[in-house]
Amino acid sequence: MHGDTDGQSRPRGRHRAGLIAIALTLTACLAALLLRTPLRSRYWAWQVTHASYLEQQTVPLANLCNAGDAGRWGISVLLSHENGEIRQFGVLVLQHVRSEWSRRRLLDLLEDPSEAVRELAALGLAIHDDPAITPELERLYTEGDTASGVAACLALERLATAQAVSALTRLVARPADVTRRAALVDALAAIGTPECVPPLLELLRDQRPCKTRPRSERWLERLASLAAEGVFAHTPVHEPTTHPSTAAAPETIAERAAAALARITGLSPPFASDLPREQQADAERIWRQWAATHASAP
Repeated sequence: MHGDTDGQSRPRGRHRAGLIAIALTLTACLAALLLRTPLRSRYWAWQVTHASYLEQQTVPLANLCNAGDAGRWGISVLLSHENGEIRQFGVLVLQHVRSEWSRRRLLDLLEDPSEAVRELAALGLAIHDDPAITPELERLYTEGDTASGVAACLALERLATAQAVSALTRLVARPADVTRRAALVDALAAIGTPECVPPLLELLRDQRPCKTRPRSERWLERLASLAAEGVFAHTPVHEPTTHPSTAAAPETIAERAAAALARITGLSPPFASDLPREQQADAERIWRQWAATHASAP
């Protein structure tokens, strides 16, 4: 009698063990299916970081772009790489991912040590066209370091929305270092709408010297540096026929704002920081009249 009980329990135990094994197998298969793209994204990131030529990076980068939010493991690998050029690839992929996670990562990348990464992140935020990002950019301008503040201005410039112009206008009233203030002028000048004139007029009172060169000049310098390193070895690089003068006096924030006002309005009254205040006031009056004429209807 006792032997029969043992004989019945053994098959029942084997049956339970079989069910557990089946359940574990199904769970593993389901996990493999669910994690297939995330796991492959890490492999694609490995291909990007270990490629010897740009052509070898094209396919894995395209795969990461197509993976969308499911490729965040691989994207994170690129974004955390010590090489700034690899991080740039991560930002380019991130521009194709529309989610709260990608938006937050792009915001964080505005504080990256690499200027090129920061600029790409600013472009990515503009591509996402999320109006909710504007308060975050304002905060970054006032609370972040100088490089992050400059990147925040660039992101607002690339957004170029009414909300972005309003944010830049509010930032004019905030105390800031010269570099941040120059980026503010450049952003308003680049957007170039009549709504940008009033905040630029306020900046005419900032007579601090500004040695920060426009971004266009820095980009040209970067291209020249790449050419010197042989990056464009198979592309003819022509020397510019004219060279900027190195003897020019440093521009002030006010003069930078005046140049922006002249471009936007088409009016170029004499303005310089060393002119008498009366002449500066005359130029300001001309631009204010233009602004009043071209102000948007309520």
